[in-house]
Amino acid sequence: MVNRKYSSEEKILEAAKEVFHKRGFDGARMQDIADAAGINKALVHYYFRNKENLFLAVFKDAFSKLTSRISIIFTSDKPMETKLEEFFEYHIGFVQKNAYIAWFILNGIYERPDYLKELMFQNKLLPEMILQQIRESLEREGVKNPDPFQFMANILSLSVFPVVARPLLQGLMKINNDDMELFYKSRVKYLPGFVMRAVKNDQLPK
Repeated sequence: MVNRKYSSEEKILEAAKEVFHKRGFDGARMQDIADAAGINKALVHYYFRNKENLFLAVFKDAFSKLTSRISIIFTSDKPMETKLEEFFEYHIGFVQKNAYIAWFILNGIYERPDYLKELMFQNKLLPEMILQQIRESLEREGVKNPDPFQFMANILSLSVFPVVARPLLQGLMKINNDDMELFYKSRVKYLPGFVMRAVKNDQLPK
């Protein structure tokens, strides 16, 4: 439940994050969100009109936090492996706490690409600049003809899939929730070195 002292709109957004995280977009109801916020359902409709508007507001807030952090990480002057350590620690933790965001992107944002572009513009996220920074960083570390787009696609996939596919992985590995959390922690430590070894040994034709 939401206990902190917020304005009504902030209470609704905080409650919506909890409900969407637990139930996803389809399973969440406006009444559930109103109950979690401790306010009248009519007030939820007053501020956001419908569930889609509320979800987009939640998504926008989470997306801005995610993209700003990714931009900071990959435009720094730190060695690439250090950047990867920071990225995987932050990104895997973010996806764990906001799994509904990943599902929203996978299941629906492709239908509204202009909305995603608008959010990137609002948050001053410049993919070209980040990709160029990645290319230059990899070249400084001896990687020949690096493909920054493939690099970014790979690290996002390595980070997101084990979280959104958690039920599948737990079923296959037959492990409980505590063991799964340990798996995520070990993955944060494992992935930076794995990625750097892979990219340095990539002999695919460019």
